[in-house]
Amino acid sequence: MTEEERKALVEKSGFAIPANVKGLLWVLIGLGVITFVVGLALADKKEELVRVWENLLINVMFWNGVSQGGILLAVIWQLTDAKWGRPFKRIAEAFGAFLPVSFLLFIVSFFGLEVLYEWVTHPFEHHGVQVKAGWLNVHFFVSRNLIWLLVMYAISYYFVVTSLKPDYGFARKVIPGWGGKWGDKLLKGYQNHDTEVVRLEQRSRKIAPTLCLIQCIGMSFLAWDFVMSLDQEWFSTLFGAFSIAGHLYAALGILLAVSVTMRTKFGLEEYITINRLHDLAKLTFACSFLWTYMGFSQFIVIWYADMAEETPFLVIRSMTEPWSTMFVILFFWMSVSVFLLLMPKTFCRNPNFIRVIGVYAALGQWFMNYFLIVPSTQLHHHPNYHIYLGLSELFITLGFMGAFFLCFLSFMSKVPIVPVSDKHLCKSWHGH
Repeated sequence: MTEEERKALVEKSGFAIPANVKGLLWVLIGLGVITFVVGLALADKKEELVRVWENLLINVMFWNGVSQGGILLAVIWQLTDAKWGRPFKRIAEAFGAFLPVSFLLFIVSFFGLEVLYEWVTHPFEHHGVQVKAGWLNVHFFVSRNLIWLLVMYAISYYFVVTSLKPDYGFARKVIPGWGGKWGDKLLKGYQNHDTEVVRLEQRSRKIAPTLCLIQCIGMSFLAWDFVMSLDQEWFSTLFGAFSIAGHLYAALGILLAVSVTMRTKFGLEEYITINRLHDLAKLTFACSFLWTYMGFSQFIVIWYADMAEETPFLVIRSMTEPWSTMFVILFFWMSVSVFLLLMPKTFCRNPNFIRVIGVYAALGQWFMNYFLIVPSTQLHHHPNYHIYLGLSELFITLGFMGAFFLCFLSFMSKVPIVPVSDKHLCKSWHGH
């Protein structure tokens, strides 16, 4: 790419979020906060209180998973030197802008531990579970998860800042003062641009494998602690990997939808080409296989082992109504339907179609989080199983969505919209 082409990309960056869009996102955030607070204040039954905290937990896990999934995708493209994925790398990094908000929301969720987790209110009343007392106690639970979150988020921040600096350096080179005060802080100590590009590229290569390992371990810990321990008797060594695959799947879905929109909005058709969208759709297609494989591996091992502490988790979800119906629907939703819809080449090369499929795949993972969390809480708090999908679920989810996209757009408005200093960035991709 020539310097003029890169400069043209910088000139497309630095947009202002439209006032109507920003206003709508703030309305959604306000609606979510009000629904949560009013739900806590007016809950006169344990069942209603549990439902409010369930909704918070479902969305914290989902939107945090999407944010971390975006960072993980950027790391994967960095590690593999994938040229086709370069135009998507900045968008994926922008998903991480929600991580500081998700950290605060995880702290809020700690106040619901007594409501959601049986091991807090009735610790280890069941035979054989006492051995988990050293792990499942409130002080250790809170402290270890705060440490994991801080470590993951700090290294993620370091990775993204390292990725941004050469792009800001180039932007300042061709358009003096670009980026304002934020750019001044980011480029403090920045030397010769060409030298810095090489140095920061080497640094990114060192950070990426460490961050990949830390993300996978940390996301597994979050899944074990916040979801698996809702049923204090159940455990699965594959659950962490299954959770990572699901949230990576959701991140790819949202990345598909956002990329198609940005392609048109910012005139990036020469970079986010049909071929590259096809590749991203096929990566989503492959991730549906990974999700299916992880889910089946977990299911089949527990089913055939038939151990008393493991099988109830599956029996409740696969053989007890209404969860058994939801089990079948989600399998076809997340696996079969995405497989069939993204198999034809023609479909994968239709931007509007894959944008819809991206939203469809992400929504499926949200329902999967619901399916994993709610039956476990109802096991301890409700006499009968039932599915609640009402205004409380809708408004709290919309509040999270508003916060996620406000963070995303705020980040994208302050940075070059593609990694303009990346040596692998090019206009088109022809398969070589």
